[in-house]
Amino acid sequence: MTLTLFSALSMFILIALSTAVFFTAKRLKVPYTVLLVFVGLLLVPLAHLPYLETVFGFLDDMVLTPELLFYIFLPVLIFESGFNMSMRKMLDCAWAVSLLSVVSLVISTVLVAALLYYVLPLIGIEMPFMMALLFGAIISPTDPVAVLSIFRECGVPKRLAMIFEGESLFNDGTAVALFLVLLSVALEGYNGAETIVGGVLDFVIMIVMGIILGLVMATIFSKAIRYTQKNEFVTVTLLLISAHMTFIFAELINHAGYFHVSSIIATTVSSLFLGNYSRNILSGRTDEYLGKLIEHMAFVVNSLVFLMAGLLFASSGVDFKVLWLPIAVTVVCVAFARIVAVYAVTKPLNALKLESDIPASWEKLLSWGSLRGSLSIIIVLLIPADFTMKGWALAYPPRDFLLALTIGCILATLFIKAPLMTTVMKRFKVNLDDPLKDAHESDLGLYYLVNKQTRLTHFKSKGFVTEEYYAHAMTEIGKKIADVKGQRASIVDKHGMSIFEQSIHLSMVYIEKAILKKLFGNKEVNEKTYRKILSKLTLQEEKIEMAQHNHIDPKVYTDRKDVFDRLVNFVLSPFEKKDDATLIQGRFEYYRAQMIMARKAVEAIDKMQALDGALFYQTTYECVRARYKTYEERNAAKMNALISSHREILNARIHELQNRTLCISGTSAFSFFHHYGLADEEMEEHLLSHYTIEKAVY
Repeated sequence: MTLTLFSALSMFILIALSTAVFFTAKRLKVPYTVLLVFVGLLLVPLAHLPYLETVFGFLDDMVLTPELLFYIFLPVLIFESGFNMSMRKMLDCAWAVSLLSVVSLVISTVLVAALLYYVLPLIGIEMPFMMALLFGAIISPTDPVAVLSIFRECGVPKRLAMIFEGESLFNDGTAVALFLVLLSVALEGYNGAETIVGGVLDFVIMIVMGIILGLVMATIFSKAIRYTQKNEFVTVTLLLISAHMTFIFAELINHAGYFHVSSIIATTVSSLFLGNYSRNILSGRTDEYLGKLIEHMAFVVNSLVFLMAGLLFASSGVDFKVLWLPIAVTVVCVAFARIVAVYAVTKPLNALKLESDIPASWEKLLSWGSLRGSLSIIIVLLIPADFTMKGWALAYPPRDFLLALTIGCILATLFIKAPLMTTVMKRFKVNLDDPLKDAHESDLGLYYLVNKQTRLTHFKSKGFVTEEYYAHAMTEIGKKIADVKGQRASIVDKHGMSIFEQSIHLSMVYIEKAILKKLFGNKEVNEKTYRKILSKLTLQEEKIEMAQHNHIDPKVYTDRKDVFDRLVNFVLSPFEKKDDATLIQGRFEYYRAQMIMARKAVEAIDKMQALDGALFYQTTYECVRARYKTYEERNAAKMNALISSHREILNARIHELQNRTLCISGTSAFSFFHHYGLADEEMEEHLLSHYTIEKAVY
């Protein structure tokens, strides 16, 4: 797309329109992406009505091009998915994700090709097998955007949502790699076994080199953000450009011609590394800012892609009146191929017991929820406009015909499958039964209501509310408190009191993570100690979620799912200092941090329990509190013993930490300033640089 005044105006009008569509979709409770494509389809005919053409005719200038999709939009979508995906949770369903994204995709590609090759001639359309294979690679990758938005609204098991998202993230790279290999064969011709071996080798090289390049680029950016942690704008900028830099660098390697790299796999791996490893060292404020920015960028890009997809479909020039029958046949063939491809993977996987079973209802939803979207559009537009094949007899060029089939399949999944997702979920009885989440939500909800009740009484004592309003509001709050207590009683009847012990324990881990982040930000623990404790807390969180909170081993801090941590430790281990002084200081920081975290966690739940009416069930509260007091005392004893034995080694670090403590004490003043608008960030930095005194304290 050449950027002109009118194309720029079109882009911003489409962004503005997407916000209105998003608002409308929420009100109508329909999938957002479905409504976007529908609006896009309407825009072209509406913009060319006699009275509207002079006003909105310029919307035709904003068109989807391979370059715009491939180099600008796609890296953003990959980065958003990879950066926010939990590698640990994905590894819980690693076999399902990997087999669905590779084996299932290949099965779907071949089966779609075979079905079209043999079925389309029955309605008078001869389709070369290689062209059918190209279409199979185009249409087989799934798009989770609409599905996951429905999942969030309806609630589904986390593992099922992770399988959907993981499959989509990884089959993007494998689908494009497979398509490019097939396109190369289609352009250069088939030469028997040599072509097959060469194609398989190219496919494997693209994937492997993509993984290697992704790790290399992630390492470079991870190293860079270590030097920019104090400047959130520079850090966020580096992370945002990492996806495009990785993607484009991979494409430059491909243009050099020595070997081929999957730019999508490289960007995916880089994003996963940065999101699961490098993200941990960001400050809480930077992480929150970055998360919202990425989410907003992905929203804008998705909005433009689906709106412009509607524009593309409406203005493609394809005569759907003529091609409706082959499109309908193709939709059925693709749907059937998806069912076969899913069951061909899930049945053996369940039989081999390599990981937790995929229930029959999940298999059905995986088959139904295979929506197609932006990637299929991107892939089909990569076909050269002058592409042709021997034996092609239709009046349409091959690319236009494949585009018509792709459009038909995308519209069928968006306008038939997506709207029926909720109905299908109910029919297959796929719903979220998460008693821990319900218990945790009721704990927090009760605290919110009781706190609101307390504040309302305070406002009445100050004369801010009338007696009538106070009486009415207290009655309403009282009803909600009674409802929450009723829900809690119901949860106890169904799942026992231990579920609320899990809930409190989970809250304690969340508090510990927040305190650990502050300790690291204030340099009271080094990165190695920080990551060690963070991994330990993550393991404990998973144990609690699996109702194994009474079987936590406080000595365990790593497992096989810490992929990136283990990889980095393996690479850096030969270069680490391992002298006695370094090891002793590390142990001191470890015990001290855990002592502080346990104490702060106890203080937090004591404060919550002190509200009128006692928030937590007393037995569960006392049980978890006693456990954490034991943690605090045990780590305090170990820390003090270490100080007694190695005073000289630890003396300098102890003084430094005292200075850090003094520095932290000033943050309460900044909180006061911010609350009342007395100081902005610039003033805060000025005060820190001119009025800090910690260097003088010894």
